Amino acid sequence: MTKWILGVLLLGAAHVGAVDFYAHWADGKAEISSYEVIQPRYGELRQGYGVMIFVTESLHRQTFIKADPPTPEADQFYALKLNHILNFTTGIYDYSVMTSVFSQVAGERHPFELRRISFSAQEWCGQVFDEALFRNGQINGHISSYFASEGRGAYQLEQPDHFASEDNLLIRIRELQGPFMDLGEMREVEILPSLWQLRQAHQPHATVAGRIHKAAEEQIETAAGALASVRWDLHIGQRQRTLWTERAYPHRIVRWEDSDGGRGELMQTIRVPYWQLQANADEVYRRELGIP
Repeated sequence: MTKWILGVLLLGAAHVGAVDFYAHWADGKAEISSYEVIQPRYGELRQGYGVMIFVTESLHRQTFIKADPPTPEADQFYALKLNHILNFTTGIYDYSVMTSVFSQVAGERHPFELRRISFSAQEWCGQVFDEALFRNGQINGHISSYFASEGRGAYQLEQPDHFASEDNLLIRIRELQGPFMDLGEMREVEILPSLWQLRQAHQPHATVAGRIHKAAEEQIETAAGALASVRWDLHIGQRQRTLWTERAYPHRIVRWEDSDGGRGELMQTIRVPYWQLQANADEVYRRELGIP
């Protein structure tokens, strides 16, 4: 593991801002942020909580799955993974939603190039799993659902010019290796809505016309305190979403608001090797994050 980290440190030195990235992210810990969430579902707003877990790991170049020893280093690439977790209740039953986003840190086209998204949702009616791989300008995915209309199937899309992914933007707008966009800049894109959004609306997998605007610097109040932030305005088809990232590195996501009434606000952040914290006594970290 040490040898691999040293290798990516040397690789990252060629990129603007990369030294800061590896100094911060190659420390064997994950960044875990908790959020107070309002989630629309079935025509009502539901209270819940979210967790965003950002951590680096190595993926296999062919499968885009986590590489285990003794995989040769030449067959691996360094990725930033986001596990985005959402939990809320609808009446008697609850929803548990998780999206995992894997971005290649030193991508072939740009930093944090999207390689894989996997999504699952569980509620009392059943389960859904959706996964998409991004390679050579193609999007190849498969879905398995308890709905007969969705069932089990595969899908394939061309990755258009000026492509963006709503799921991967949660990584890219953090600008962890230098600016993604200049302040005030606006970009027209073809954007793939989040897999969770497609699932909620029972929409087919397709990109829609969108726009990304790095709008302004703002001071906002959160449960974590007053934070100097950058506002990002997203247009995703007919839907609008605004997110705020912390101006100071590592540019945490501190708030979001959606045109459908959904919103989230940062509660707490910790940086720990969570995979080692499995004892009953380690539940103290959940209390620190303010989650059940």
